[in-house]
Amino acid sequence: QTGMICAFEVTPKAEAGFARQFFAEALQHAVLLRPIGNTVYWMPPYCVAEEEIESLVRGLDVCLTV
Repeated sequence: QTGMICAFEVTPKAEAGFARQFFAEALQHAVLLRPIGNTVYWMPPYCVAEEEIESLVRGLDVCLTV
């Protein structure tokens, strides 16, 4: 498989259960992310369209502000 990885650290408001809660919130916004601890991994394929990236970024932004 070929793709890219973007990973970033999040300082959650509450440490307990961040990864599980963040994952569930992202799914509600049709964004598939992989949080491990306080690090969030985003792994889109190379063939992703600009519109799809914009949609993922909007969903991610909503999840980060909740």
